[in-house]
Amino acid sequence: MNDISVLTVDDEPLSLLKLEQTLPLIPRVSQIGAALGAGEAIEKIKTLKPDVVLLDIRLRDGSGFDVVEQLPQDASSEIIFVTAFNEFATKAFEANAVDYLMKPVSAARLEVALERARERIETRGARRQVLELRLLVQELKRASLDERACEGQPAFWIKTRNGDLASVQVQDIDWVSSEDDYVRLHTRHGAHLMRGSIRAFLDRVGADPFVRVHRNAIVRRTAIRCLHRRDFGVEIELTSGARVRSGRVHAKALLRQIRELTGIG
Repeated sequence: MNDISVLTVDDEPLSLLKLEQTLPLIPRVSQIGAALGAGEAIEKIKTLKPDVVLLDIRLRDGSGFDVVEQLPQDASSEIIFVTAFNEFATKAFEANAVDYLMKPVSAARLEVALERARERIETRGARRQVLELRLLVQELKRASLDERACEGQPAFWIKTRNGDLASVQVQDIDWVSSEDDYVRLHTRHGAHLMRGSIRAFLDRVGADPFVRVHRNAIVRRTAIRCLHRRDFGVEIELTSGARVRSGRVHAKALLRQIRELTGIG
């Protein structure tokens, strides 16, 4: 791992100087800044994003706990409290501090605290990598499922009346009607006229999603909401609200398929 970056915070210049003199004695550590108060510390943590903050508790414009409470939620700096007062130790650990050091701080004791911080940082990095890998795998699985779901389900590019090209996804087509040398693709958002036949349409997309309900019409099975018996045969109500007539011959075949699928007599 690279050097861990450290920000020192203390309202006593002499205490800051002692930390600045001690940090170079510890391997793989670099000081990137110092602050003399709570407000300055918060701003420097936001801008410098140090790995570790050596934070005094009693500051001239607040406390080290104020600094912790006012940090943004995405702040990831580890906190090591450095103070001359031992009565704050419990509260320090409640704030999830890495360590609580009493002044004057020796290089050996500071090194132990910084190694603890390094372990936290490395563990946090490993967890983040695992999470990112999991998210990547999920995305790949989702993309693979989407790709398989679209196999055999091409989009049709239709030229509109004003000359534009519109993409019509097969899964959006509720039913198709035949009109001379054309077929009309009916979707929830409108209908599109395309040269060809129902037979050619089915050859391209596959017959399985659709069922023929009339010599000149096919309907997507999953778009059927209800079947209404009529004198002419069956009227098919779609989930879009559209209604399609089915003659007696095709109605009998349609009802037979539904009985086979549902077991309804």
